[in-house]
Amino acid sequence: MSGVFLPDELIAEVLSFLPVQSLMRLRCVCKSWKTLISDKSFVKLHLQRPSRKKHIAVIETEAGYNVVTFPLNHLLENPSVTIATNSYYRLEYKDCSRVVGSCNGLLCLLGYSYLRNHDETVFWFHIWNPATRIISKKLGTCHQPCRPGKLTFSFGYDISTRTYNAVVLCSREVKVFRFGDNIWRKIVSFTPYNLLDTLGCSYVNQGVHLSGTVNWISIYLKDVTVEKFVIISLDLATETYRKLLPPPGAVNLVSRYTEPTIAVLLDRLCFSHHFKETHFVIWQMIEFGVEQSWTQFLKISFQNLQVDNFSEYYLFPFCLSENGETLIFASYVGHKAILYNLKTNRVKKAIGSAITWCYSKDYVESLASIC
Repeated sequence: MSGVFLPDELIAEVLSFLPVQSLMRLRCVCKSWKTLISDKSFVKLHLQRPSRKKHIAVIETEAGYNVVTFPLNHLLENPSVTIATNSYYRLEYKDCSRVVGSCNGLLCLLGYSYLRNHDETVFWFHIWNPATRIISKKLGTCHQPCRPGKLTFSFGYDISTRTYNAVVLCSREVKVFRFGDNIWRKIVSFTPYNLLDTLGCSYVNQGVHLSGTVNWISIYLKDVTVEKFVIISLDLATETYRKLLPPPGAVNLVSRYTEPTIAVLLDRLCFSHHFKETHFVIWQMIEFGVEQSWTQFLKISFQNLQVDNFSEYYLFPFCLSENGETLIFASYVGHKAILYNLKTNRVKKAIGSAITWCYSKDYVESLASIC
């Protein structure tokens, strides 16, 4: 009896629905499967599969700074988070100190050191895939005449060139590092506004990636009114920027201590702010780049969110479940997280004292690599 022959196209179709851990084991079956699973077209096909489960990458601080990933549904089913310590996930063992961003299953890690009595900073990047455990060598080493706190880092993907980019802001200077050709480029006359005057903690308004762009909130003047805010959007392909106005109905921002934020929830740019110290409001840009498409997505009272102390008041949304039913808020003061079900209006609070939720990133497991 002769064996059954399956064409490579059919094998790739079947394998593309499997999780990364299974595919890493199947690479050892034979040379042809190893070649297939390592092929860029297969990596892209696997990344596009709707069967991919959304994960979260969190920072656990009980034994140093550890980057740990787990499926979002685990958190939704059991908000009491217990993380096993594993030295492999320690940032310091990767010569880094923080996570800049997450894109297509890759985490951009940042490391830095000081020179000249802390007046000059040397920084570098590593690109790491936690699912495949592949990490790049040190990349993009750069000297900057200021402290790390004066620098803003973002991570994104250029759809046209299929390359990953790190964007660094320092006052009026904007630099882009493209992983692949490993070249720094300076964008001249990026914007007339000082992006570092953004009202926000350094880890809140760092810039969000969407559709080949990186986006930040900037401010014209010191007044905290919505008319003074503008969203700056950098196109990674053309290295040009444009200004997007926030929602026209987003009024009565309460104070500079409850600044608005932007986030990407289910592939839509979102603008969130407090309303009259009683509600939290989120707007969605239905069609990216079209200001007229801003639509109010959510308006919820702090009472319904069960916000009952000062630290929980400083919230920002960072993740929406795949079915669009549960929104996760992080607090950037008390390192807490709130899970809010939009259908039932029920609230759960994540329990895990060693997790710094404000540093959390949306994450999906993939085979992606820049190596």
